[in-house]
Amino acid sequence: MHLSSKWKSALATGLVVALGGLANLGCDAVNCGDGTIEQNGSCVPADDNPGSAQCGPGTVLAANGKCEPELVVVCDEGTTTEQVDPDTGVVTCVGTGGGGGCNMEIPCPAPSPGKITICGQLYDTETGLAIAEPSASGAPCAGVTAEGPCSLKVQFFDALEFAMGPTTAVPKEPAGGLVVDTCGRFRGADLPEASFGFMGVAVDDATGQPDDHKLTGVALANGDALPARGFHVYVTRKETDTAWTTTSGIGGQAFSARGVLALIFLHNGASSTLNPVANVQIRKGANPITNNDYYFTDASPTTRSTVDTASGRSTTGPNGTGLVTGFPSPDNYTGAGGEPSGCQWPQNLAGAIPGVVFVQHKDAVTPGGVECP
Repeated sequence: MHLSSKWKSALATGLVVALGGLANLGCDAVNCGDGTIEQNGSCVPADDNPGSAQCGPGTVLAANGKCEPELVVVCDEGTTTEQVDPDTGVVTCVGTGGGGGCNMEIPCPAPSPGKITICGQLYDTETGLAIAEPSASGAPCAGVTAEGPCSLKVQFFDALEFAMGPTTAVPKEPAGGLVVDTCGRFRGADLPEASFGFMGVAVDDATGQPDDHKLTGVALANGDALPARGFHVYVTRKETDTAWTTTSGIGGQAFSARGVLALIFLHNGASSTLNPVANVQIRKGANPITNNDYYFTDASPTTRSTVDTASGRSTTGPNGTGLVTGFPSPDNYTGAGGEPSGCQWPQNLAGAIPGVVFVQHKDAVTPGGVECP
């Protein structure tokens, strides 16, 4: 309403000035004020489908064919950055986190044409907690540290190339740079699109660091990264891999060495956050894989540490998570059971890649493929 009142005031002023000027001009050309146009020697409101050249200073030709006030957004360079919606062109000033700690997402502008941008947060695979330095300010990592987000290496790969050979796949370099900050937030800007349609994000110990973590990957479609904001990327500690292997009684190689796919089934319902869903059985295609799936006995919905063997659990527990091993080739995975009313679990390509902990969210969707209410 403020903008509308301001426009009406400016329009009224423009009419008075324009008409007053007309009385003094005689046979001279009519000089119309802001928000008005010349029509048959008179200044009239610019609301009759004018051309763009007829709109006065401070106004623009809107989609309805009328001249409307031009909204100019100027972001404060010290505390915000411009974020342009690629569909509407609307500019939003997004805080950079200066002085705000880790409470805000990292600024994530739209990518250049033909590129993709991925922004998000690093999370611990076992605890589900965000990885951040104590008392983090959100400053970009200035170098490699002994622990925390700045001790890790974040890389991007064509997901299919990564699945075929995680140690030989060639990383994709973000032309707009990679930023990882002390809050564990990251931004890979203007990445080349993945040739096979899916980009993988992989995290491991930074070069020269002790082997404290296991190579962990996630993936998303090119079309979901225009840009992808708030994307969850996981980091798996060696202790987590050991706990899973020991409690499961699987024997032989650890889960990470043989390759493990962690599927997390989620639904937000009336909540503003995604919550894990119990009683879901993993399906490969349409079939159960009872000799290759494992589930957790943890009572907490945010903890993934104890893999069940004694009772032979066949569905997800409170943490909504199941593990799959023994299927290195990408295939479609979904779930059965626990679906919210009128919804289903999506089918997505994934695989238990040897040497990798691969994590995939399964957010409940409607039959039409949109987020389940």
